[in-house]
Amino acid sequence: MWMDVTLLNKNTLRVKGKTASIIIDPTSSLSKTEADAILLLGDYADGGSGKVDGARITIKGPGEYEIGGIKVSVTQVGRDLVASLDVDGLKLLVGKGSTIEEIHDRIEECQIAVINSESEFNHSFLTSLEPNALLIYGDKKEEVVKSLGKTDAAKASKFSTTSEKLPEEMQVVLLE
Repeated sequence: MWMDVTLLNKNTLRVKGKTASIIIDPTSSLSKTEADAILLLGDYADGGSGKVDGARITIKGPGEYEIGGIKVSVTQVGRDLVASLDVDGLKLLVGKGSTIEEIHDRIEECQIAVINSESEFNHSFLTSLEPNALLIYGDKKEEVVKSLGKTDAAKASKFSTTSEKLPEEMQVVLLE
């Protein structure tokens, strides 16, 4: 079964596994959509939660959660949150680059790193995370790709994979 990460608008993601889906940082410009949970990582989620139907839980603080088979571990860093998700055996890390930079030395292994690059941060730590796939979105995504020396970054609104289909070397994808 495929696991999808889809950029729904500038700051809103949907992570979908075989049994559940989570909307991350919904904004008011989001079209009506369905999900099992809402995850609020940053303060730019401007009340778009009302655009999500069927959500049984809204996660907006640190802790351990499970939604329809998706395990979510949330860490607070300053005013923001960083989430580690286990979706169908794939380990994802989701958060703002500037926030993850602060705690990157305490982060467990991830296969897919989903980084919001809306503010300045030191991009060099991203390679130390050693993800199989690095998904970048946000205002400064082009700068991040350039600084990593990745001229071959794919551009897509959706990234789909399975644990068997993960790339061997780090693949960079610009979500747009």
